[in-house]
Amino acid sequence: IAGRIVSPAPLDSLAAVSRATGKEYAPGEFDAKTGRFVFRDMPGDAAYDLRVKIGPRTIEGIDLSSPDARLQRLAQIRREQLGLPGEREHEFVQADADEIVTFVRDMSDFMDIRRVLYVQGHGSRATALVELLRTREFYAARGQIVWRVELWYFQEQFGGWQRQGKQDRVLLRERLSGAQWGARHLEYYPELSVFVDNDGRSGPVEFAVPPADITRGRLPGSDPKVQTAPHVAGVAGAESKPVIR
Repeated sequence: IAGRIVSPAPLDSLAAVSRATGKEYAPGEFDAKTGRFVFRDMPGDAAYDLRVKIGPRTIEGIDLSSPDARLQRLAQIRREQLGLPGEREHEFVQADADEIVTFVRDMSDFMDIRRVLYVQGHGSRATALVELLRTREFYAARGQIVWRVELWYFQEQFGGWQRQGKQDRVLLRERLSGAQWGARHLEYYPELSVFVDNDGRSGPVEFAVPPADITRGRLPGSDPKVQTAPHVAGVAGAESKPVIR
């Protein structure tokens, strides 16, 4: 994995993270001033999210692909070989994204604040990056906040969307004091997610660090109850570019 991350300030650190294994990789080459980097000998057929730290700010890649995309491709090839009909198709539209956002917002569980940061459509499947907060006091702690960021996966089932709960992926799970939480700065960008193919190759990464954006994560001092419109991709007919592995 090679490329450049352009930043107005020098980068403090850079790593590549496998969300599937939790393993973190250090770059073989890294210039904090120019932002140029190279990761070598990365296991193939896998996605990696780059994690950049600039002072108190952390920027991470996010893989919004379908968790079973590889199996879907293999199944489609097999159906074609056997002359079988393809999988039932569904055209992902904005109303589908809205339904998923409403589903998350209207849930009733331990967490009292939920915010969808991204929705990525894949036809009859979809991925959502969700921030969850528990700000009310609870039996195990006082004056603390439970903070979680998770990838949730959905599938359209004959007119309605269902969450595929057993496939959820937890990216962050912390319990902090209000002051500690209020100082955190974490943002997610799909552009920093990289797929390495079976031959160990990936596309180049070129990323310019943008101004801080509350719609992509959590900024210091932000209101826990802030609600923002999600970033939506994969909508049929839209110009957005789906993140598909």
